[in-house]
Amino acid sequence: MRPEAAQAWTQLYAAVGLLAAICAVCALIKTVYEVRSHAVEFRCATTLQKLLCLPRIWLHFQLSYFCGFPCILGIALLYAHYIGFTAFNPS
Repeated sequence: MRPEAAQAWTQLYAAVGLLAAICAVCALIKTVYEVRSHAVEFRCATTLQKLLCLPRIWLHFQLSYFCGFPCILGIALLYAHYIGFTAFNPS
């Protein structure tokens, strides 16, 4: 693999990783805000309900994170276009 191609792939992976981290933080903030403001109701009276509440909160977080995926994909494609798609050719 050419050094330019390896550098382009490394930069793209770093950029997508950074975008995924930003999206995860935003989804976490949104989930915490919605749980605290009671925008999403979870019944957590008994211990069993509290245990069953955790997967529901995790699912809500995952759905919030999934909503950010098109942005990550679009920015990654624009970044790859900015670098130049020919730079990713390993040969």
